[in-house]
Amino acid sequence: MTDLKPKPASALEQAHTVFIMYPRLKELDQEICRCQQLSRVAGEPQCIALEGSTGAGKTTLIQQYAAGFPRRETRLGTRIPVFYLETPSPATVKTMASVMLERLGDPAAHIGTIGSLNSRLIKLLQACEVELVILDDFHHLIDTETDRVLAKVSDWLKVLIKETGIPFLVVGIEGKVERILQANAQLSRLFAARETLAPFAWRPEQPTTIQAFHTFVSTLESCVGKPLTTTVPRTELLYRLYYCTDGVVGNVMNLLRYAVKLTEEQSQITLELPLLRQAFEKRLAKHMRGKVNPFSWSADERFMAPA
Repeated sequence: MTDLKPKPASALEQAHTVFIMYPRLKELDQEICRCQQLSRVAGEPQCIALEGSTGAGKTTLIQQYAAGFPRRETRLGTRIPVFYLETPSPATVKTMASVMLERLGDPAAHIGTIGSLNSRLIKLLQACEVELVILDDFHHLIDTETDRVLAKVSDWLKVLIKETGIPFLVVGIEGKVERILQANAQLSRLFAARETLAPFAWRPEQPTTIQAFHTFVSTLESCVGKPLTTTVPRTELLYRLYYCTDGVVGNVMNLLRYAVKLTEEQSQITLELPLLRQAFEKRLAKHMRGKVNPFSWSADERFMAPA
């Protein structure tokens, strides 16, 4: 008789699918939810802007949020409570409208004048009962060649928000989202809520910062079932891990996923120093230029970051 029970996920599979809702992410998740709910109650869009450095986890957070409100088909048509899309590059009014129409399911998304595209877009957003639009990579509203904010697109977005009454969450690189909003006073006014997702910090004078990083790493270890080596004092090991990743979640995940892969290849149980050293060289050394490999220090040495 065939065993139809699903096989338990390997440590590597878990490392690639794990999502840790640590306290700061939970705060942001709740704030996004509040804006969505307040817009429904207040009758006017309560927009929110989220920015952060590359790898901070912005896209993962908002994709997880959108996944909680899946698209569904009903006898009255398609319902899309939370509509997520990446801002096209280069961004123009027509490409923005066309891409949104295409994602909403319009078969003629790229056909028609800008006026007709806008009209169909507004009707379709309302027909699909969209409660929140998430625009990822919002920094694409800055022209890469001229470094200027695309005023026509930001004006178009302002009008779209006002005419649909639907709140928008715009997400992008730290500093660039704020710059786009500041360049358009009317658009800026619509985004009263401004949030930043920063990397983890390591401040010895603030033990809570070290504890937060410790909790995140410990949770990650539990999720993948591969603990870090115990041959190095815990705080010392965490400091080395923080130094080589700058506390950026994407860097931590990149390093540990590769290390987990090495443990499976070598049939090891824990993430030992040689594996972490190799993982840094293969996955972070070129990205984190100027960083020495902190896992090259022996277990009984204290790592001191070069000046």
